[in-house]
Amino acid sequence: MKEKIIIFIIGLLLGAIISTGSIYIYTVANNSNNNNQNTQMNGGNPPSMPSGQQGNMPNDNNQNNVQSSSN
Repeated sequence: MKEKIIIFIIGLLLGAIISTGSIYIYTVANNSNNNNQNTQMNGGNPPSMPSGQQGNMPNDNNQNNVQSSSN
């Protein structure tokens, strides 16, 4: 009985190590594929904003409207 428990524990640990290793290899390979596809699609240039749209910087209007109260 004790031998069967030891074999089960060893099999469980080996399965956990193998599955963890395979998931790690999959994520590393998947991330490198995504990075290569993004740079190849744009010819190595980073993506740009669509034409006609400009990003607006936040202004300080909300800070000017704050009133401080003193007693």
